[in-house]
Amino acid sequence: MNTTIKVSVCIPAYKNVQFLQKALDALVMQDYTDWEIIITDDSPDDSVRALAAQYHARLPLHYYKNEPAAGMPANWNVCYDKARGAYIKILHDDDWFTSPRAIRTMAEALDARPDCDFVFSAFRNCYLGSGRTEDVHCSAFYQRLLRKGPEHLFQKNFIGPPSVVMHRNKAAYRYDVKLRWMVDKDFYMNILRQAPAFIYLDEILVNIGISENQITQSVKGVREVEVPEQFYLLSKTGEQHLHNIYVYDFFWRLLRNLGLRRPQELKEAGLQGEPPVLIVQILQRQRLFPLALLKIGPVSKLLMAISYILRHRNV
Repeated sequence: MNTTIKVSVCIPAYKNVQFLQKALDALVMQDYTDWEIIITDDSPDDSVRALAAQYHARLPLHYYKNEPAAGMPANWNVCYDKARGAYIKILHDDDWFTSPRAIRTMAEALDARPDCDFVFSAFRNCYLGSGRTEDVHCSAFYQRLLRKGPEHLFQKNFIGPPSVVMHRNKAAYRYDVKLRWMVDKDFYMNILRQAPAFIYLDEILVNIGISENQITQSVKGVREVEVPEQFYLLSKTGEQHLHNIYVYDFFWRLLRNLGLRRPQELKEAGLQGEPPVLIVQILQRQRLFPLALLKIGPVSKLLMAISYILRHRNV
């Protein structure tokens, strides 16, 4: 890999020309020069190609058309495989930078910390339909959990979407094409297992465009999506992490929220193989109570804590 370039901005694109233009305009404003921009296009038409052509004179931009389309998240990996920079800054085509200093700030943070492969920042959710915005910061509590181990991301993705991160360009850092809903958590866990140190920048550097069409908005609460992906990730991470109370609590809430009561229902939803012993225990204990009672927050938390204390520790 030629690392004479410091940063590769990777944009896996699919039709969102209106928002991609906003992203490219924000890139034009960046005060950084040691970089390249790569667009890998899954669109069924030439709208992205035509837009990219308008920016060739203003940006170090390389455009590639995927034929056939790679799909998500495989297109992300296609973009990564073309990156020549020492650092990769992925930018989804409906996200854009808030500051001309965004790329420089993240790159200099990694420059200063050779022990870190991963930096992420605060961000702003921009709801494209209503125009509402929401600033998102990673609290000191969540940063402590992340330092204890990336498995705490089961509880909540307190890093954020991929557009808020920059990381070193290593062949091992790729997205698992078996995942869609959990692909970003899995990616972060993979990096942080290999290089546990990270940098958090408590500055809003990225706007995240959110619409009802995004996969993260359309599959939440769907058994046939969440069960295969959550348990596949658990198998990759290690079932022993169910002894972590935060991970245990996450799966307690997942089973409750999906209304799952028996192991057979997990298999019907797509679980491959047998469920872990502690998961079977959770199902058994939750069946002792009506779902309506379990959905009362304080009651559920108390029952979860009792169940956790009484769990089998030798599994």
